[in-house]
Amino acid sequence: MESKKKFGTGSTLLSSLGVLLLVGSYLISENPAGSESAGIRLLFYTAIGSLGASLVLGYAGMLREERGFLKVAVTGSIFLIAGALIAALLLLFAGFQVP
Repeated sequence: MESKKKFGTGSTLLSSLGVLLLVGSYLISENPAGSESAGIRLLFYTAIGSLGASLVLGYAGMLREERGFLKVAVTGSIFLIAGALIAALLLLFAGFQVP
């Protein structure tokens, strides 16, 4: 019996949830107090877990040769977000140098 699981759909849903949680964790407050800090931390780590799980599901869909573009689109979007974060970190640490 062949399994008809759709890993691409689950990967897309988890990726969308992860992005929403990540954005939400940054939009809560600029100067968080005690309970806000715990909420931000919870949202952030949940977003990281969700994005990691979506990568695993996307990879499982590729291994099972699942049809559709969702498994590839999610993986590409996560790498795009990671690239943007790396670029922001490089700007943060290298800074703008005035000649």
